[in-house]
Amino acid sequence: MKLVLVLMLCALAAAAPKSNKPVPAAQVADTLESRNLLVNALVRQLIAYVRFVVNHGSSIFNIPPLDPLNLEDYHLNVPAGLVNLDLKLSNILATGLGKFVVHKSNLDLSTLTFDLDISVPVLDATAEEYDLLGDLFTAIPLYGKGKALFQVENFRFQAKLYLRQSDDEKSVLIDRIENVSFQVPSFKSELTGVIGGGDIDGIVNSVIEEVVVDYVNRFQGAIGKTAASLAISGLNPLLEQLDTWRYIAVLIPRRQ
Repeated sequence: MKLVLVLMLCALAAAAPKSNKPVPAAQVADTLESRNLLVNALVRQLIAYVRFVVNHGSSIFNIPPLDPLNLEDYHLNVPAGLVNLDLKLSNILATGLGKFVVHKSNLDLSTLTFDLDISVPVLDATAEEYDLLGDLFTAIPLYGKGKALFQVENFRFQAKLYLRQSDDEKSVLIDRIENVSFQVPSFKSELTGVIGGGDIDGIVNSVIEEVVVDYVNRFQGAIGKTAASLAISGLNPLLEQLDTWRYIAVLIPRRQ
């Protein structure tokens, strides 16, 4: 893979000793700063490759295109008090993931941490069928089946990833994810067929939009922990297949 070859060559070039003479402290500082600049330049190239995989897939890793993303089903449960929803979605198509924007990507090899800040300008999702049970104000029952459309605007996600070496010393894995935060400024819902449709559809959609945004933003700490756990368990098996540790090992600052 070209990216890996470039990474390996750059890493070896950065690590190769140029002289046997003692290196002044100021020059060491410059070397560390230059090394971080090199590492993060390579991270940006890696992000460009990730964007390519999201949009086009990868035969190497047997990953299909993720934009559009097809999901067979999804279960959303929102116990928000004002409105309680148990929503099952089937045959979901989501678009917009490949247009993610990276606001910050900083890999610090001295601490093996990766600060990430990304956003998705517009995320559209349609479901061929939804099955809804719930209530408004714990008094008015909600139910219905039909087609569902959702749109999320300016979704933003920040986190710090702590990395580690795999047990076989070959791969870079995610040890834990901390400082998870995200914002959902705008969420639009279009459910058709709720309790017979008509004006009720509009009322239900308006309530869902307001409550979901408030619920997600209010409980993002708990949601973030769950998402982090799922991300680690989902990504590490893939990362274990990649022989990546040797490419960053030569760039990790040696302790004095």
